[in-house]
Amino acid sequence: MSERKAVAAVRAALARGDLLSAYDLARQRTDDAQGPALDYLEVLTLARLGDHERALRLYEAYGLGGRNDVDALSLRARLLKDAGFAGRDGGDQAMLLEACRLYASVYDRTADAYPAINAATLALIVGSADLAREMAQAAVRHADADPEPGYYTLATLAEARLVMGDMAGARAALAAALAAADADVGARSTTVLQLRRLIEVIGGGAEAQDLLTLIRPPSVVTYRGHIFLGDPQTEAALAARVRAALVAERVGFAYGSLAAGSDILIAEQLLAHRAELHIVLPVTEADFLAQSVQPAGGRWMDRYAACREAATSVTFASSMSHVGGQGQFAYGSRVAMGMARLRARHLNGEALQLAIVEEAAGTGAQTRSDLRAWHDTGGRSVVIETGPLARPQMPRPTMTSEVTRGAYGLMFTDFPGFARLDERFLPLFQQEVMARAAACLNRHASSVLHKNTWGDALYVVYETVLSGAEAALDLCDTFKDVDPRQLGLRQGAAMRIALHFGPTYFDIDPVTERPNFYGSEVSRAARIEPVTPPGSVYVTEPFAAILAMEPAHDFICDYVGQVELPKGYGVFPLYRLRRTRA
Repeated sequence: MSERKAVAAVRAALARGDLLSAYDLARQRTDDAQGPALDYLEVLTLARLGDHERALRLYEAYGLGGRNDVDALSLRARLLKDAGFAGRDGGDQAMLLEACRLYASVYDRTADAYPAINAATLALIVGSADLAREMAQAAVRHADADPEPGYYTLATLAEARLVMGDMAGARAALAAALAAADADVGARSTTVLQLRRLIEVIGGGAEAQDLLTLIRPPSVVTYRGHIFLGDPQTEAALAARVRAALVAERVGFAYGSLAAGSDILIAEQLLAHRAELHIVLPVTEADFLAQSVQPAGGRWMDRYAACREAATSVTFASSMSHVGGQGQFAYGSRVAMGMARLRARHLNGEALQLAIVEEAAGTGAQTRSDLRAWHDTGGRSVVIETGPLARPQMPRPTMTSEVTRGAYGLMFTDFPGFARLDERFLPLFQQEVMARAAACLNRHASSVLHKNTWGDALYVVYETVLSGAEAALDLCDTFKDVDPRQLGLRQGAAMRIALHFGPTYFDIDPVTERPNFYGSEVSRAARIEPVTPPGSVYVTEPFAAILAMEPAHDFICDYVGQVELPKGYGVFPLYRLRRTRA
């Protein structure tokens, strides 16, 4: 791919609001696809993903500040602005002021509307009313001078009017921006964040909230429902209600399974609605089909194949076979729900749940359980209730086991360079590294279900995704105090830590006669640790998704890309875990 085509592909993904694909494309450098345009887009995508720390490092590494164009010059101010808003207690005012001044200096240098409007909004936020008015007036002049204003010109005009207190003018400009030919999802997602920050300062009541409603990007839906055999009359009535919900909620993206009945019916309506369909399957495809599609008959198999072919992506929450019960399907549902929330976060939009529910279904039914899981974490649902549905005879799994199963947090760590340590330093390693690790794990003893060690490695099982995240980052902090010179090392001492959350077996190991957690998801977690940079915590996409389903925490997962795992395990999307605030 040439640089020109690579740049076009990244910009197209940004326009769709597909930040993960945009980042992957920006990183796929070849001899033919190199250059400052891709450097800029990689940093910009990281900024939109919310990873301003890594974006700032790359900005400096790529020398983007040495370029003389308004986009590159303004990007550093944007990164400082994002870092400022990420500060505690409503933002780091000093950093926001620094970003404001940098935007103003870029405007002085380039006379461009983009740095002008950003300087205006930040000036108002930090209390510099005169500068805010001056920069807003400059942005209005630029907008008025544009003979063929597009989305960004009109959105800039809307922000400027808002800074100047002209709510009616802001609404008119915003409506015109949405009607522009170049209005896209990515652009709207950045505008809604800018307006949200501004409205928090100026207030404006219901009128201001109407602006956010007007500009907000399409919603992200996670969908589910009961498996049923179906008939033309029932399906037509349900399809009409699903279509009405998709229009009313302005749905543009969807994450869910593809079982016969409700799932496939909703998926078909999503595709007809031109929404992005992202399929998330809980087990291997063959077992999923055998358990959730084939029992309803051949026509559902055909419809499954059509939806799968038209889907934007297909993700397997687990690579496991079905081993009986509903646990794996519940896990897959939570991963799909979390992926919807991650996508909504990237879009600065809303995630909601859409469900078809049989009125007579008991509280123990999987769809009812999914509704509770969504509601318990603050989610909003659109429920389409229906009368009795004809259900297929569901098959028994081909193989079952009486061994206890559950979904747990799985952590693997190791210490790079351990194998090369001088024998004389091994006792010090036990004292300085492993003893610190033990003390840290003991502080989290109430949530540790299992722990084991060999050499420099740790394998720890946690009760919840939150307890695993907390302990992993505490381990990172613990090793910051290790003096590498004591271990005969020239460079810093840091653990590589990998986290996954998935279904495992729990049993007594016949050899050690001690409790053990094992299964294919444990192997998956172990493969991530070798590709994790020292001093970092990498997590799987299911871990990031399940974490997104937990309310009230200060962790965030930054996307690091599609990463090839060792021993031919495959290529998987990985994230870096960090706390939202230092």
